[in-house]
Amino acid sequence: MNFKLQLALFLRSFFLQTGWNYRKYQNIGLTFVMWPFLKKLYHNDPDALPSVLIRYLQNFNSHPVMASFCFGALARQEEAIAKTKTAKEMEQQIILWAEIKRGLSITTASIGDRLFWGTLKPLSLLAALFIWLVLGVNFFETQLPPNPSLGYVFSAGIVAFVVFNAIALFVKWKGISLSYYNEDHRCFGLTRFHWNETIYHAKRLGLLFTIGMILIGVYYFMQTALVQNVQFMTRAVLVLFFISISFITRRLRIPNMYLYLVAVAVFNIVCYL
Repeated sequence: MNFKLQLALFLRSFFLQTGWNYRKYQNIGLTFVMWPFLKKLYHNDPDALPSVLIRYLQNFNSHPVMASFCFGALARQEEAIAKTKTAKEMEQQIILWAEIKRGLSITTASIGDRLFWGTLKPLSLLAALFIWLVLGVNFFETQLPPNPSLGYVFSAGIVAFVVFNAIALFVKWKGISLSYYNEDHRCFGLTRFHWNETIYHAKRLGLLFTIGMILIGVYYFMQTALVQNVQFMTRAVLVLFFISISFITRRLRIPNMYLYLVAVAVFNIVCYL
């Protein structure tokens, strides 16, 4: 797989969720992503493409970022299928292809949900709150300075957005090449990243951010007059609400991407008012 072909899969992977349906989930998106590779692989045998496409249009569901590991692994196995000489050998390779597709999609979905939806998104939101504090946009102040700078207000959200997506794009790009060139067919490049360790440390970092926010909130609570405590409690409850909801959605295996976007928008608006 050359750079041009990998780039084509990478760009098309942004449309993996396109055509999502309740019957076969991301099957249309997977076929769309893999089409340039399949078209090139079977350019000398176009009659084989219909049966190949039928295989890719079967059930598929994984995490949008981590699915890149599936793309590379399936491409590698598809080459093995295209090189078979007998019908029996082809049948065996197709069975192996189906096992890889099913097993790897489940594994990557589990890792992606825990890392990106359950850890990095809430962590980036907490980091944004601390950036506001550093820049002087104190979320716990009952009375903010008049007309705070829009640059200060939106900078934290932008930084959190950029950092999260930089990690996601890196994993998406490397996943294709690692799973394609990996020699250990049992792991498909997944062991190159220490997922459990990364999730563990990210959660501990998020816990430190949370404790810090609580301590800062208690400090400003003690400094405010009783009349002003309503404003403080409103903002403190808002912070704890989104943090609590993120843990609940994670336990229920509900992607909290939309919750993250709503929380960022709400915090930007509240800090500006």
